[in-house]
Amino acid sequence: WRTATLTDSIMVVSVDPVGATATIVSIPRDLVRAPLGDGNVFGPKLNSLMSYADRHPEQFPQGGMRALEDSVGALLGIEIHYYAQIDFFGFVKLVDAVGGVDINVSTAFYDEQYDGIGVNAENVQGWGVEVGPHHFNGWEALAYSRARKADGESDFTRAARQQEVMLALRDRIMADGSLLTNLPALLEAFGDLVTTDIPTDRLPDLAAIADEMDSSSIVRAVLKKPLINTGGMDPVYGSIQIADLEAILAVSKTLFPPPGQTPL
Repeated sequence: WRTATLTDSIMVVSVDPVGATATIVSIPRDLVRAPLGDGNVFGPKLNSLMSYADRHPEQFPQGGMRALEDSVGALLGIEIHYYAQIDFFGFVKLVDAVGGVDINVSTAFYDEQYDGIGVNAENVQGWGVEVGPHHFNGWEALAYSRARKADGESDFTRAARQQEVMLALRDRIMADGSLLTNLPALLEAFGDLVTTDIPTDRLPDLAAIADEMDSSSIVRAVLKKPLINTGGMDPVYGSIQIADLEAILAVSKTLFPPPGQTPL
């Protein structure tokens, strides 16, 4: 029902096969004037770049997704090799297909403005959660990943929760044993829910790395203050965020170190 496809949740995942470590970094969707990797910047919010580029092939002949990959890569000073994309409904089906996810909620909240999609009756708003262990179905996991207007909550706290859900999904998928062993069944079950350009012949290697990796080897980060500063309310774009590009590049070197070195 929306007029444009917005990439409201943007994460970069880097997997180091040498050190068997991974880094997950969330990028603010409201970032403006993001670098494009060719010396230019994208003035509007980053979450609209993919759709804009797809609508303007004369400016972005490489297409929307590649434009977004190049921009995020330039922001972090790294190369983005592949992408994986999923929408609301694919996410819900994915979580439900593995029997839900387990989250130990550290901060309670109630978002009175949450649209209630999938968890409330029609035209009823609001959703919240208490501190403690929870088992979320797909719609509940989506609400936990999307809610952001409760007291003390924001796009930044929401991004951290999205990472929690992704790791909980990983744990759920691997609960029945080796990811490598289960890979054929997983591809058959989930293949139509996720769009990606990762070559199929690379998946066994990635699954083998994941099998060796424990939770302590995964570093999570959300780009926020002082790396990201509020730009206030823009008359055209609304609430905006502005990146300290030099500071982000410096921190990125510690998050994405050379192979075999521990990310910090």
